[in-house]
Amino acid sequence: MTTLIKQELFKMFKNKSSIIIPILIFILMIGLAILSKKYPDIMGSKALFKQGYSAFSWIFFLMIIQASTIITMEFYYGTIKNLLYRNYSRTSIIISKIISLVIYSLIIFVISIVISLILNLTFFSDVNILKQSGDHLSLLQDMLLTALSNYVGMWLLLSLTLLISCIFKSPGVSIAIGIIFYFAISIVSGILFALIDQWEWLKWLPINMLNLSSQITDNEVFKALTKLELHELFIGNIVYIIIFLALVIFVFKKKNV
Repeated sequence: MTTLIKQELFKMFKNKSSIIIPILIFILMIGLAILSKKYPDIMGSKALFKQGYSAFSWIFFLMIIQASTIITMEFYYGTIKNLLYRNYSRTSIIISKIISLVIYSLIIFVISIVISLILNLTFFSDVNILKQSGDHLSLLQDMLLTALSNYVGMWLLLSLTLLISCIFKSPGVSIAIGIIFYFAISIVSGILFALIDQWEWLKWLPINMLNLSSQITDNEVFKALTKLELHELFIGNIVYIIIFLALVIFVFKKKNV
């Protein structure tokens, strides 16, 4: 398993998009910090810092691409046969791919957090990110909590993307479906909120779980819409991630080579 994970990470980092896209994201972060410094009334530095200077949102697109191609490219180029001929089980192959995605996504998230801290110290050194006020969390705690919620929500989306990529053999189709689904979430969530008012059991649907990061940002407003507490959303995300990843393993084992 360790050998497979090393091979997957090597292939992932050898892919130019795995390096170029994160660099573009980090450049965008720097650009937003500069704009916030120049136009503080338009772009609040504290709000940007909480969102990792928008890095947390852009990482979604990067990881959708990675999750969409990590399986489909093996079938597209026929390299999956080489792995199977080397007596690796299908279960170990797909689990190694999932673990590699977890490691890669953690690295990118940690780097984005570190860069956010550097940008804050560089451009907004007068802002105390450690200061707490009453029951309110510090700015740093808010940012880390936002990062965690985005990471968990991202993996719910990635588990679905992996499932889709197991069904389709074309990398382009998997990427397109993943990105379209990401943009459709906000529209579907708005409709779902109205339906939850009528049938409250719908609050347990996975789409509603994707509101975790939004509810952390504004708990009172979104709590009235999702009908769930923060801990329920968090647990719901974890449960669905486990279910979808289990389905990914099952479908991958049944997939024709």
